[in-house]
Amino acid sequence: MEGPCNRDIAISVSCVDWVSLFEAMHQIIVRNTEECVRLEAVSVMIVILMRSNAYMEREKFGKATVFESLSQLLRKEAGLRVQRHAVHLLYLLLNCPKLLVMFCSGSNEGGTAAVPVDDDARPQKFIKVLQGLADCVACSGNGIQELTLRRNAITVLAFLASSGKPGFEIFVRSKLYREANFIMLILQVLVSEIDIEETAVCVESPEIFKERTLLIREALILLNRLVSNPAYSVTVLWVLTNSRDMASLTIDIATRLSWEYQRHGHSDCITRQMRESEIVNLARVFRKRVFTYLGHNIS
Repeated sequence: MEGPCNRDIAISVSCVDWVSLFEAMHQIIVRNTEECVRLEAVSVMIVILMRSNAYMEREKFGKATVFESLSQLLRKEAGLRVQRHAVHLLYLLLNCPKLLVMFCSGSNEGGTAAVPVDDDARPQKFIKVLQGLADCVACSGNGIQELTLRRNAITVLAFLASSGKPGFEIFVRSKLYREANFIMLILQVLVSEIDIEETAVCVESPEIFKERTLLIREALILLNRLVSNPAYSVTVLWVLTNSRDMASLTIDIATRLSWEYQRHGHSDCITRQMRESEIVNLARVFRKRVFTYLGHNIS
């Protein structure tokens, strides 16, 4: 049974101007550089977005200035904890169909359908968000927070890549640092994680092993989804194999992850099963797709 106090709280919450509160938190981010202050403000923004309807309400929170600020929060200079929250905030914004269209089409106004655009025509605020997302994928460090950040950033990229042709074009065509693209970054992350495990002097903690396993799994699911998609597979396989370096990296990853992993340490049975079965199977499917494509081209 609801008491007077609960009714008063419900009434007061229903009267909150969530857009104004969201903008107030955004202004705190703009005016402050302290990590702890920004972290609290972004946390409130996330809560506000999570309580909003992605289809009916969330569009009004996605002003262009928010994306401009997001590009700063995603950069390594913002701090690891802020980056993690910024990735979550970006994911929630892009889950609004109209904001997703705006982001993919490079427009300041949401529409009903996104049209692919070149990086040259894409507004700088969106390009910088993508560069910030690349910072998160390529972040240094091997702790749980760094591994989680990389995994969450790849999750956002997977959402973009599977959202339709404009999102896929962003994933494949966006030029990042030194002419790299997101596919190359993900391959570099995978080979780095494999190298770290194989060269580790001592067995990692169960928590680190689990988070690294989840990261590798997320990356392989994304790669398999792309190389299996009838509309995109040829493009992705071409990107994966169009140069000697990319082809070597792709084959190296697919081959090494296809082997059964032996150094499980004290990992729990679910993580062990994921590593022994799911990741090995994902890697073998990926390897088969790549080898079939290469064989088709050679013949």
